[in-house]
Amino acid sequence: MKQVFSFLLSVALLTTVFFAEAAVACKRSDAAPVIYVASNKADGNTLVRFCQAEKGGYEKTGEYATGGLGTGDLEIPALKKDATHPLANGDDPLISAYGVLPTGDRRHVLVVNAGDASVSLLRVNRDYSLTLVNKVKSGDRFPVSIATSGRQVVVASVGKDNNHGSISAYVIDDDGWLAAVPGSYRDLAARPSTVMFSRDGKHVIVNELVTGKIKVFAMDGNTLSKGPVSMVDSPRSDDRFQAIPVGFAVGQGASGGFVLMSEARFLTPDFKLREAQGVVPQSPKYSWQTGSVSSYRLGSDGRISLLSADVLTGESIEGGEIANCWVVLSSDQKTLWAANALSSSISTFDVDEKGAVQLRNATAYKEDSELLFFSDNAISDDGQRYFQLVGNKGQVLVFDIRKNGDLNKRETLDGLPALGSYGLVVL
Repeated sequence: MKQVFSFLLSVALLTTVFFAEAAVACKRSDAAPVIYVASNKADGNTLVRFCQAEKGGYEKTGEYATGGLGTGDLEIPALKKDATHPLANGDDPLISAYGVLPTGDRRHVLVVNAGDASVSLLRVNRDYSLTLVNKVKSGDRFPVSIATSGRQVVVASVGKDNNHGSISAYVIDDDGWLAAVPGSYRDLAARPSTVMFSRDGKHVIVNELVTGKIKVFAMDGNTLSKGPVSMVDSPRSDDRFQAIPVGFAVGQGASGGFVLMSEARFLTPDFKLREAQGVVPQSPKYSWQTGSVSSYRLGSDGRISLLSADVLTGESIEGGEIANCWVVLSSDQKTLWAANALSSSISTFDVDEKGAVQLRNATAYKEDSELLFFSDNAISDDGQRYFQLVGNKGQVLVFDIRKNGDLNKRETLDGLPALGSYGLVVL
């Protein structure tokens, strides 16, 4: 039955998506991996592929249907447009990380489809084209983030509004299909942003966008513990805006696991936007405080505790780089790159063996216009290149990484919708 369904689904997709570009040969090296980004098209979500061309630069070489629907340039859950509002202007539809994620063995790619509340599993072929395996319903409306460890998969969903949200478990079964785990739905009672497994695969970490809480669930076979085994609040202080956690990275140090959490600071202590005309080019009616990173210890029992609190992307709480929402950790776990969405900048942090962080360079790279919305990011396996999605231009920027972690822009890739793309995977 699965084989018949797969054939019928493939035929249906071929009638709606044009695949001529996929025939282009895909050249790959460790320093120039293959790139995939979700287009978020409302009439049919796709994964767009970029490969290194024969002359050395990248080019768009394929587009593959996920079988689900995106939301276009509309952000969830309201799906209403307001070009002046930093959460409704269309450049950041999910406000999350890992909306697209490869499996650990890199044989498959998973992607959320917020438009029709589904999650898709695609097979990575030898030529780095993608073939849809199957699509399943997500546990709730508006799935935004995926975590995977071995055959286990966990998906975070927003639900009907910002006061709801959940995580649910899935498994890649013996036939290689994605299947929901019955009874695994866990109500968070708040909007989640990003979900990840601990390095050992024993726990699942999920953050909440507005509450600032970080919750840890245990894995019990293929399902989740009934409730969190621990939780912690993002750092707060009287003179500091609320910490809005989005993307994060996990590591494993000498004394256990750790979590490195991005923090945008745009809601005042009483959860309001600060009106200020013309201060932030991408947010013309409001101003923000300097962004930050906080790090946490993660014990083998899943207990989470604060390690480094509110480490600024600048010298003071005002005037630094703002909207730090996406981070990526080097393979040696010594450098963290943080994308500051509304400053069009990328900061670097030193990470010690326990997971404590210290700012290295607030502007390892910066676009002086501050008009580029920097969202999802990734680095190559060999640590030589950094990749940055620009959510309000439909572009991917490719950088060479210098020895000190600073970035030199190499090229700009076009070929995505101007607004709404999300997720950045390099294989």
